[in-house]
Amino acid sequence: MKKDLSIEEAQQLILENIDHLPSERVSIMQAAGRVLAEELLADKNLPSAPQSAVDGFALGDDQAPINTIFSLKNHYDLTQGILSSGEAVRVVTGGELQSGTLSVIMHENVLVKGDTISILEEIKPGNNIKQAGEDYQQGNILANHKTLLSSGHIGLLAAYGHNEVLIYQRPRVSLLGLGKNVISCSQTPKRGQTRDSNNPLLAALINQAGGSVAGYKLASELEEQDLICGLDSLISMADLIIVTGGTYAETQSEAQTLLESAGASIIYWGTDIQPGSHNGLALYQSKPVFALSGNPAACAVGFNLFVVPALRCMQGLSPPLRKVQARCTNGFNKTARSHRLVRGKVSYSSQGWEVTILPGQKPSMLKSLVNCNALIDMPAGHPPLESGQEVTVILLETICE
Repeated sequence: MKKDLSIEEAQQLILENIDHLPSERVSIMQAAGRVLAEELLADKNLPSAPQSAVDGFALGDDQAPINTIFSLKNHYDLTQGILSSGEAVRVVTGGELQSGTLSVIMHENVLVKGDTISILEEIKPGNNIKQAGEDYQQGNILANHKTLLSSGHIGLLAAYGHNEVLIYQRPRVSLLGLGKNVISCSQTPKRGQTRDSNNPLLAALINQAGGSVAGYKLASELEEQDLICGLDSLISMADLIIVTGGTYAETQSEAQTLLESAGASIIYWGTDIQPGSHNGLALYQSKPVFALSGNPAACAVGFNLFVVPALRCMQGLSPPLRKVQARCTNGFNKTARSHRLVRGKVSYSSQGWEVTILPGQKPSMLKSLVNCNALIDMPAGHPPLESGQEVTVILLETICE
């Protein structure tokens, strides 16, 4: 077991002990936000044949001045006949064009008189025609392996007839809270008790990271001798488990004692960070178990630094969090005794990246987690932050520049 690691050392050990999950086929309707487990290529041109880009009229001419009159055909058959010069036929957006079509005019720009139309704008070659292969050509890549599927990908894949796609399974995460005085958030606490905020907080963070919550338990609802059975029950339904609370003791922490008693192999314990230095990783029944601080802010920091890379790796995504340089809009009057992560709200403007240090920076406080989308990276020994100072920021969400 390794102890008191840097963030980078801990993350490296995590990645060495995590692999991506198996793949599964899911409906295209459920695939947004999931990670593709295959490469998909265009098997034909898109569109496959020339189409109209507007509702209007297909014309058999590629040039014509204003007020030119065309003979209006009642209908057309794509399998027979060619649209001739001087002829027009009604078309709809996305409709395949009859052979001989050289331009298309919007219906707003024509005057219909019986079986003729008079055009109200000059016609130029190829007007309002989507050429075959204009969008995608046969052999083009539609989506690479390990692509995080967006709504745009879903529309594209559906256009190519992909009713199902092969994606990596969503990580299932179980949660175990070890605080003896922590009760369900649905209960009214008695003196000395506190409502559970960590499990709901972690559930939200897990969903944001692409995982799902398989189950959760609180030690206050279990007998001491049933803790290992509770751990076994949770891990049987999950790919990863998070234990919160009981991570600190002068000799051996409650979380570490529980894991070792259950037969887990401790990979590392402790990182040189603030808040949440008392954290660790173990393997139990070949599955990763993360131990995080019971203090909410410290728990959230540990989750973003250590569990998020694991969840991303399980889904086939690259693990590193993005870092940018940002200007502080306010100050923080504490020196970083160890590697400190300050919760902040980052935004991007014409002036570049800016970050505001949020109030409530104590590990036990929830205030700094509201609106938090970044961690300000203060290496050990870093002096207090001043307004206007350039700092390194770890982005916790996808932000458009």
